[in-house]
Amino acid sequence: MVDSQARILVVDDDPKMIHLVKEVLDMIPCETLVADEGEGALALLHQELVKATPVDAVLLDVMMPGEDGFRILERMKADVQLGQIPVILITGLDSIPSKTRGLQMGADDYIIKPFDPQELLARVGVVLRIRRTEQMLRRRNQELAALDDINRMVSSSLDLDEVLASALEGLGRLIETDALALVLNDEESQAWVVRTARAQSGIWLEGRVVPADDAVLRGVVADSRSMLFRAVREGFWNEALACTSLDILCVPLTKGSERIGALVVLKQAAGLDEESMPLVEHLAATVSVAVQNARLFQDLESFAEEVERSQNQLIQVEKMAAVGRLAASLAHEINNPLQAIQNSLHLALHQGLEEEKRRQFLEMAQQEVTRLVQIVRRMLDFYRPSSAMQPLDVNRPVEDALAIAGKRLQQAHIEVVSRLSSNLPPVRGAPNQLTQVFLNIIINAVEAMPDGGTLWVGSAYHAERRQIVVAFRDSGPGIAPEMREHMFEPFHTSKSTGTGLGLAISYGIIERHGGMIEVESPPGAGTTFIVRLPQHYEEA
Repeated sequence: MVDSQARILVVDDDPKMIHLVKEVLDMIPCETLVADEGEGALALLHQELVKATPVDAVLLDVMMPGEDGFRILERMKADVQLGQIPVILITGLDSIPSKTRGLQMGADDYIIKPFDPQELLARVGVVLRIRRTEQMLRRRNQELAALDDINRMVSSSLDLDEVLASALEGLGRLIETDALALVLNDEESQAWVVRTARAQSGIWLEGRVVPADDAVLRGVVADSRSMLFRAVREGFWNEALACTSLDILCVPLTKGSERIGALVVLKQAAGLDEESMPLVEHLAATVSVAVQNARLFQDLESFAEEVERSQNQLIQVEKMAAVGRLAASLAHEINNPLQAIQNSLHLALHQGLEEEKRRQFLEMAQQEVTRLVQIVRRMLDFYRPSSAMQPLDVNRPVEDALAIAGKRLQQAHIEVVSRLSSNLPPVRGAPNQLTQVFLNIIINAVEAMPDGGTLWVGSAYHAERRQIVVAFRDSGPGIAPEMREHMFEPFHTSKSTGTGLGLAISYGIIERHGGMIEVESPPGAGTTFIVRLPQHYEEA
């Protein structure tokens, strides 16, 4: 059966033939247009395209004055806009060459005068059915291509607002609407909120809460199925769009059995049909997955931030523990220069003292003040929250750690043998975090040598691995094999005091710097901690 929307153009210079064809075509529900010559027919076809009322088929007479039907057919098929319109040639020339010529030029069928009305109707019907099928296939291909683009856009981002905006932008290219809205269930308040919308300027939808008693949303959420509401005359959406009569297509967004939102398509009454529903449902399924992924990513980001905060807190706790283990020696380290300053100033103020001696005492006091400032600076640098990553010479945090632990090493009768290579390539790191790692290793070495001993400290460049290597070797008794297996695990310690976090945190810090910590401890031959850090290259 011929589609009721079919529009057929009859082109013939014979008014009687035009009248006859119109009478035949009046037997089917179609609109007939006429033209009595080829140039006028081409102009009429273009006019209808401009008015968005394209012609569905052309009945074209071959024998016409001026340009004949073959020439008009040739011009139609060469025109990008007209080339897809089917053409049935009508002629009194019942010759094989004429038929062959017409069909080879792109005609869809050929009718010989005189013709039977039923034959004409049958041939027109076939051509129009093929036309409708081709149009449907083109439309489906366009929809599939657009959906593929939407899927790529939606899948390429984990930002929820960007995902939803991309989905609505793509849907707006496929369906003619007055407004589109994505409503999501707020996980905290459980309210239904318009998260993203696409509408004409001046219409505010985003951020608005859809009332719980809204008939459209309530029905879709309750039944968890798509619904098309026709000629809706009151409600939230009418008020939002200032429209007295709306067609509303509402498709649920689901996660398993959970309703997480809805995709709402809005158009003035009689503007939507159920043919759009499968397309919107397909997009809604994609959006549902994207919303879940985006929310999972947000949860993961929050978890990662919480883990980072916890790690930073643990680092600060371990710093305090390290300071506690050095408290007595640090107090002594600070007290010594203070005592020297006090004595030097007391002597410098003595009446009758020679100016040369007074100057010497003041210089001694100044040297001790400088020493005290360096001690305090090192402690402040060490204790403050983690500094930013930056290119640095690894020898600097090693020297800071040795300086902070200097008095403790002295009190424990431990000789430090330092062989730090000069002109090392830089590493990229947080200075105070590396100082914390090296200080923890040094303190462990001190506690492993209660009767004194030797601590060898060295740094070097491993050219083959492109690594900067820092090693600490003590002359203690070494570490038992069963202890080495667990020494980097949190809360694992062989000491009666301590958090058991020092080496675990140090391991994590070096790992985040892209490096590694290795331990060598042959029985009875001391322990060596080796820290490897990657060489830093400046970006070109």
